[in-house]
Amino acid sequence: MKLNKQGPGKIDYCDFTYNPISGRCQHNCPYCYMQGFWKRYPAMAELQIKEKHLQSNFPKKPAVIFTGSSTDMFGDWVPDEWIQRVLDKVRENPRHTFLFLTKNPERYADFSLMGLNNCWFGTTVDGTERTADNRHKLVWATSAYCGINRFLSFEPLLGPVESDLFGIKWIIIGANSNRGAKKTPMEWAYTLFKTAKNKGAKVWVKDNYGYPERIKEFPK
Repeated sequence: MKLNKQGPGKIDYCDFTYNPISGRCQHNCPYCYMQGFWKRYPAMAELQIKEKHLQSNFPKKPAVIFTGSSTDMFGDWVPDEWIQRVLDKVRENPRHTFLFLTKNPERYADFSLMGLNNCWFGTTVDGTERTADNRHKLVWATSAYCGINRFLSFEPLLGPVESDLFGIKWIIIGANSNRGAKKTPMEWAYTLFKTAKNKGAKVWVKDNYGYPERIKEFPK
């Protein structure tokens, strides 16, 4: 199974990334780090499901695995069958913690999340108008399941965000790390950090933000 080891300087809130579904994301976010890869390697841009990834075994030692880090596997252009097969694979490995992140959180409602207590379902809120309702959509799409694990990724944080974080257990804060990107004000992160603390949500601040404190919290 192709698992990419993560850590400092990479996606530091997980141990591995896992991409059984890959291909060009149709959200076309200008800040996406994958844009360069898709242009340089056209084969990577082809929408596909990787059978070898689905047929292999996960490591025996428990790990945090970010699933779908190189594309939005819950995008409307991804076949239902493919997503279901990935969820079935996840169900077979309850010792691991799986993270899912999408800019299309409504699609979580199209699948049964029953029994996926080892998973975290997240959405991106980047401070722009197009993602402003994503927190609400995430909570709505997963509201049928008691105790569901939800998180928000404020990466990259492109503007100030006012959110009550209702229904959210964990937030990730990061900056636009592309060359030439403007430095993100510290007060934007501080506002989110303060709100999270008031609501009892854990906070992970990525190193690329340049926040003066090292905040690396992961919920149990």
